[in-house]
Amino acid sequence: MEAPLSILQMQHMFFPLLAICGFGLVHFYIYKALIKSFATTVLFQRFWLTLVWLNFLGTAVYFSFLHKAPPNQSLYLLLSLCMGVALSFLVVTLLYQLCSLALLGVKHKHTRTRARFYLKRIAGIAGIVMVGYGIFVGVQKPQITHINLELEGITEPLTAVQLSDIHIGGLIESTRVRDIVERTNALEPDVIFLTGDIVDSPLEIVREAVSELAHLKARYGVYYVLGNHEYFHDARNILESMRQMGFEVLLNDHRTITHHRQPIIIAGIADLVGVREAFLHHDLKPDVRQTLLKAHDDNKNATMIFLSHQPKVIYELESIHNSEPELTANIRLILSGHTHGGQIFPFSLLVPLQQPYTKGLDSLPMGGYLYINQGTGYWGPPMRVGSQNEITHFTLLPKSSNQVSK
Repeated sequence: MEAPLSILQMQHMFFPLLAICGFGLVHFYIYKALIKSFATTVLFQRFWLTLVWLNFLGTAVYFSFLHKAPPNQSLYLLLSLCMGVALSFLVVTLLYQLCSLALLGVKHKHTRTRARFYLKRIAGIAGIVMVGYGIFVGVQKPQITHINLELEGITEPLTAVQLSDIHIGGLIESTRVRDIVERTNALEPDVIFLTGDIVDSPLEIVREAVSELAHLKARYGVYYVLGNHEYFHDARNILESMRQMGFEVLLNDHRTITHHRQPIIIAGIADLVGVREAFLHHDLKPDVRQTLLKAHDDNKNATMIFLSHQPKVIYELESIHNSEPELTANIRLILSGHTHGGQIFPFSLLVPLQQPYTKGLDSLPMGGYLYINQGTGYWGPPMRVGSQNEITHFTLLPKSSNQVSK
């Protein structure tokens, strides 16, 4: 019996209602702790209250579309920004209150009052700056992150591109997908990896945008694994669409490419969310051990690149490594996404509550490396603070030392 789906998980049918209630409390807190004090008259107090509740209404409508087809793009953009505004002002309000508590050490009441007056104004300006900066970074084209990485078992340089978390649907439409494809192809990669959350809407709504991916070109092909968001929609149809575009779909399976006479295994699993009760009807459960076992039986010595949307797969890999080290001995590189690099700081500080790492490259105790792409697109508001939209370009080199360069 699989673990039941928690109401705190986004795919739960009641999550939108829970999120709306949560953001209602957030807006109430922001108004009472910060915004209300901006008013100098009753008229202005009503004005600020109206703005706060309009923003909450936009957030509530946004979450009501979480498991449905989104409205037109312009409206969807406005609704998503309401959530971004709320999150930004939550941060500055919390910081204001922390600073306000520190002022309790000031003896003179008049000095404390005056300092709080200026602190509130600074907090308001900081909130606006955070929203503006977040939008400016969020709407930028994905930056190309170049990584040179030496791996055991590589005899000749191999170039690879990783795309992850594009979230096609809503604000990510055909034009943006076309640009991602063109920039990826310009890198002339030997192989392309799509590590999940590529599609985030019912396929019939975004079929035109998804079809742009068919123009991806790589010497050894395109390899795709599911992310959790594909399960929210019609995962089976999405998989079939990927196959029709000529991509290698890895569902607890592997393929072997031969690069300069050297075999390299590319293995991938269904997303870890597939074990949840709400998604059992998809019959797309991950099976890490079976995937490794099949690859081991095929070629136990070839270098393996392992694809998993969620980086916390390393917990299971480490468990297998402790009991059956021969199954994991040839894993040199694990590619994941899912975290978006935290997307908006300081909420990135919460990522370690669920995932082992937040973004970038890490060496693993079991050997090899884990790389977490920050997301080629974004989820929710088109905002990023402390992270960036990313296309990762790897140059995998023969191992001569332990150095890694970016």
